[in-house]
Amino acid sequence: QAKFLAEGIGSFVFVMTISLAETNCGNSAIDGVTRFRNLAPIAIGFMLTSLVFTFGYISGGHFNPAITLGVLLVKGIRVELASAYWIAQVAGGTIGAIMGLIINGTTSRLPAPHVYKNAAQYVIRGFIAEAIFTAALVTVVLHVACSSQKNNHYYGLAIGMCVMAAAYAVGGASGGSFNPAVATGLQLVKCMAGNCIPLMHLWLYWSAPAAGAVVASVLFKMTHQIPKEEEEAAAAEKPKQLY
Repeated sequence: QAKFLAEGIGSFVFVMTISLAETNCGNSAIDGVTRFRNLAPIAIGFMLTSLVFTFGYISGGHFNPAITLGVLLVKGIRVELASAYWIAQVAGGTIGAIMGLIINGTTSRLPAPHVYKNAAQYVIRGFIAEAIFTAALVTVVLHVACSSQKNNHYYGLAIGMCVMAAAYAVGGASGGSFNPAVATGLQLVKCMAGNCIPLMHLWLYWSAPAAGAVVASVLFKMTHQIPKEEEEAAAAEKPKQLY
């Protein structure tokens, strides 16, 4: 229950932060006129860093179905627990997007990840961007939180800064989601507000991160060095030969 709540609360705060940051200091200024250089990825990255450090010791601090899938594929979590995480992440993210709408007090210029100009010819470009940078994110998570260096004190910062850099890199091409729970929450709320066009590509924001997570898990298995204590434990479990 604690892990379920941690993932739900973390996803709620994370998606709410995305909604508010993108509206107030991102490319979607709330008055439609004021423009800053896009500062939203900075707020998003640091909030994720804070949440990972806050809830990491409870649930691992995933807040992202793609990360949970990557951890599942390297046998770092049970299937039933992963399923519970996915439910908590999507539910928390959707509630967070709704709360962002309430706080903003307007349905004008609500943020939601979408392919450039919502045009079909940009779908492949968006898919590639989401898949590659989700793979990068999941790779970072697996190596700093699921490897022999998992007891480090910088894992949250590495994860948050990866998301910030990825958002700046391809945010203009794909919306920079890298997280199906984020895309689902923001696109559903935008549809509730009367614009369902971004929801047409919801499949992309699930399939591309899933593909990235699969690639990251394969790369992790290829590069991850089994810690010595794990090797010794595995050797101890093998039956001794009688001759």
